[in-house]
Amino acid sequence: MGNGKDFFARDAEGRRSEYVSLAPPITVNGVTGHLIKKKGDSDTHTNLPYYSNTSDVYFRQNKYGVVQGRVYIGNKMFLDFDWCHNHENSDGRKFPRGVVHVQMWRENGPADFVRLGDNARMMNNAEIKKYGPLLRRFCPTIKFR
Repeated sequence: MGNGKDFFARDAEGRRSEYVSLAPPITVNGVTGHLIKKKGDSDTHTNLPYYSNTSDVYFRQNKYGVVQGRVYIGNKMFLDFDWCHNHENSDGRKFPRGVVHVQMWRENGPADFVRLGDNARMMNNAEIKKYGPLLRRFCPTIKFR
């Protein structure tokens, strides 16, 4: 997983070296998304970094294809869009695989983030309008509701 120390690690050209690009960045509706992978990692469940360097949204993939997008505000992780697994909240609300559920993050300090509860929610209309077209470019089969 990405953390503050890893975020500031740079290669000889000054680029962030913990993650590698799997495809060129794509911009839709003024929002840039980038499919990345942790360098040297063969595990398909590696999480996305805490901080962004080049994009508004980083995406990750596994054997099913692109499965998660993480939104960054001010280069810090803010929320996750997940759709690769069945999710059930503690309140009993269910999200089947393929339907986007949203989980939000808060920064407590440098490289110290906590998820704001275990209960996910659906994307709201503003998120669908802003991020939906970009998510569909990376995973055409996802559903928002």
